[in-house]
Amino acid sequence: MARTMYVALALATLLGSLPGCSNEAQDAASSEASGQAPAPAGGDTSSPADEGRPTAIAGDEPAPTSSQPSAAASGKPTATDGEAPMPTSGEMPTPTSPGIDPTGVWWTEVTTVGSEVLPILDKLNGTNIRFVMRVEVSGAAPNNTVQFDFCQLQTEWIDPMDPNNITTIGFRPDTVAAFSESITADLGNLAAGSMVPLPSLTFRGGVDESGKELDEDGDGNPAVTAWVRTLLGIEIEVYETITIRATLDLTVPDEDTLTGTLDFGADALIVTSNNVIIGAGTAVTITPDSKAVPLTVKRLPDGGDCTTLPSTIEFTAVPPPPPVLIPPPAPSTP
Repeated sequence: MARTMYVALALATLLGSLPGCSNEAQDAASSEASGQAPAPAGGDTSSPADEGRPTAIAGDEPAPTSSQPSAAASGKPTATDGEAPMPTSGEMPTPTSPGIDPTGVWWTEVTTVGSEVLPILDKLNGTNIRFVMRVEVSGAAPNNTVQFDFCQLQTEWIDPMDPNNITTIGFRPDTVAAFSESITADLGNLAAGSMVPLPSLTFRGGVDESGKELDEDGDGNPAVTAWVRTLLGIEIEVYETITIRATLDLTVPDEDTLTGTLDFGADALIVTSNNVIIGAGTAVTITPDSKAVPLTVKRLPDGGDCTTLPSTIEFTAVPPPPPVLIPPPAPSTP
């Protein structure tokens, strides 16, 4: 036994004298003596519990440990370096519809029922009122020019007790053309469903804004000329000033149509006539029963004037001018 111990100590002494072996041999010997597992060599600090886990290779990014999925895993597009991010579903901009260009020629025909007060007659209730108007829009917003031209204006009253008793008042085309009105409006933001921003309108015939009387239809008679056909077929010319006030409330259903309502009324003053039964200074009024008369305005694709309106517009026949009353000659002297 003593001999064996001596040999072991001599072997340990010999191994300890070799470079790099002294600590390892002693540690191994101590570990064997204590029953513990030897420590890892070469600086290796991994433990047996780490076995089975993936380790990062030098230069690689560590695997993500977050519980949230990455952008690639979520299926959403990602931007590369230097590029703008791609929009995801629901983030695309909504295209806007182009605005409606109002320039061009439009027309409308209005028929309604109202009352009329005439000289030599009582108030005529249930009078049919009709007019046709041409509208031309030109220029650019915010200073669009809107020109309104009457193509026809007339009224007709039928006696409920005698259908043959018809009273009609109307204007010849060259006369009603004098009622035109021009305004400036901003029509630059029209789109389907929008309102048409028009101011109230005032149409004048035979008189200017200051009230001065004018022979606007140029027929040599005062103011403007209207014709009246009344009881027993009597036809009379009257020369009058007339003012028509109107308010339009319109919207845009599509690029070729305007719809809405119209409130209007007319007041006239007879300057003189060619028949002694109608004297100077007689007032005439035309008043619709409704203050919101339905109105539809249509675009004329090819433009045109009052003579080129759609063929569906049938003008009532205009009678020829009645004969001028010639006073009897003065009695001759003997």
